[in-house]
Amino acid sequence: MISGIHKCPERIETMQGAENTEKQQLSASLRARMWEYRIISVIVCALAVWIASKGNWNKIPLSVATVVLIIGVAIWMLASPDDYNGSTDICSMIAMDCPRKIEEFYEAYKDVRTPLGSGYLVQFYTMRQPALMFGPDKNGDYLYFWLSKDGNIGYLGYSFMTSMIKGKYNDPIFPAEEDFGDNTAKYVCYQSDVLLMQKQLRESLEHFVKTKQVLEIPQSHPSEVYTFTEDFKLTGQHFDLCDNEGNRVFEIEGTAPLRTLSVYDDQHNEIFKMTKKIVSVLPTYQFYYLGELYGTLEKKFVLVKDKFEMKVKEGKLELTEYAGSIGHNFCVTLNGKTLGTILDNLDLKMENIVFDNAVIIAYEEKYLPLLAAMAVMVARELARDRS
Repeated sequence: MISGIHKCPERIETMQGAENTEKQQLSASLRARMWEYRIISVIVCALAVWIASKGNWNKIPLSVATVVLIIGVAIWMLASPDDYNGSTDICSMIAMDCPRKIEEFYEAYKDVRTPLGSGYLVQFYTMRQPALMFGPDKNGDYLYFWLSKDGNIGYLGYSFMTSMIKGKYNDPIFPAEEDFGDNTAKYVCYQSDVLLMQKQLRESLEHFVKTKQVLEIPQSHPSEVYTFTEDFKLTGQHFDLCDNEGNRVFEIEGTAPLRTLSVYDDQHNEIFKMTKKIVSVLPTYQFYYLGELYGTLEKKFVLVKDKFEMKVKEGKLELTEYAGSIGHNFCVTLNGKTLGTILDNLDLKMENIVFDNAVIIAYEEKYLPLLAAMAVMVARELARDRS
């Protein structure tokens, strides 16, 4: 039986998310599965090295070996939830403590209000078993949760392909919110609000597996959306941060050799300054707020996606790239709480193709200057990667 919804409004501030928590405790069957996948992965990777060496590292055998090596790495990523979730943000793997049935999760979430409505069961063309679905919203975005055949692993995915839905087993008790994600859709950017809910739903599902209690999913409030646009400048770099009405909020200026860039308000007062350290193994940036050192942002060595960390007075600030998403998209968190996102502006306009234009979504207005400074840093890193 379900014990009920556990209301915890402070959980976003206190929970670190799957990336910052202890590794999940796996059952005996899942531990055996993990080591089976890892052994197979090592064998496949060794085979890739053997193919390359036998082919004397020539172009054709080396190309075949590269494909085999990618397959071996992919098998490793499938071994455990921690490895899998570190490789993509589009889908999350959740370990079960014992074999589960999807109907159990439906009973738990059928009365739970979320920005994408309450959960209900659907049939997809691509899978035999039913899945628990939330949404779609009016833009076609939805989240869906399904279990492996043995019921030991659950997957929480995001999609916008409503054509893959074969039919419904039932209807949601509560429909999706009308304005959920609406303010980001016109920029054709990756749906930040849906990703935020996916993270919250994942925490709730993991909590339910452990405690039989459902964590409440916070209701959505339309977030503030800003456009971050670059202007051509021979002597340096210039960006404007404008609100949804096109009014300039901040101006960002940097002069050659672009080691330092500053964020100015509408009175041209410097709020943030960002300086890149020259002598460092990985990219490192010092941030100054109102003339005082705010923190040092350092890039971490992480496979698959870029990640930066900064220690500040409030705790740990992280800038993490969404793995597997369309474009270059980043999430900014403070102690696991999402402050905002920096997303590629995918609107097909020439200026968006040529320049480092982006959309900034702020969940807390007081951190907007910081998000603007982060966006500058992201633009500089992307430019460095391209060169």
